[in-house]
Amino acid sequence: MSIFSAGGVVTCAWADPMVFNLTPLGKMNKIDVLLATGFGSGQVKGRFTQIAGNIKFSVRNPSVSIGDVAMDARTLQFGYGKVNGDAHNPEWLNSSQFPRISFRLEELSNHRWQGEVMKAKASGKLKIKGQLIPISVPVNLRYLRAERRAYDGKSGDVLYVTGEFPLSRGQFGINSGSALDSVLDAITVRIQLMAGSKTIRPFLPCRIFGGRP
Repeated sequence: MSIFSAGGVVTCAWADPMVFNLTPLGKMNKIDVLLATGFGSGQVKGRFTQIAGNIKFSVRNPSVSIGDVAMDARTLQFGYGKVNGDAHNPEWLNSSQFPRISFRLEELSNHRWQGEVMKAKASGKLKIKGQLIPISVPVNLRYLRAERRAYDGKSGDVLYVTGEFPLSRGQFGINSGSALDSVLDAITVRIQLMAGSKTIRPFLPCRIFGGRP
């Protein structure tokens, strides 16, 4: 780490980007799938309960941030026995043959800070049932310096990512069938990811976070 002055503006350098791991804070991670249906309350919510991966986040240049997020497709549950079964059959996720759903983050673009929250577009490749399709989704990021200890007792920073976006199930070969034959093509995905680093970013009067210290 070093500190230097350029044109009267104090800047700083440290290990950047930093690696944030999703596994240590796994209980805080949620990826929900909301289905609009023609039965019951008109909506059914499911959740993946096993999520892992890493995000390499750059504070100084968010656009070069990359990462991998993986879900165990077999853990998706909707709370209704028949829907749970249909969601894993060959017409839908076919989770016995394709147990892994993954997203590879290739870029954060259009990033801008609004107070303590950075809004950005996360672009990359989503893989479901062996199909790899490029997607771009809006996300909100919060950088929580030195707050990992509050969650698992270890030293480090926390990267908190949330977002909500639609997906077309037909695009991934997810068809209707049985109890899910009234599900609309567009489904809604909500993400809440919390990842921890092994180091703490220096608390220095640096021009980062859009000019915030």
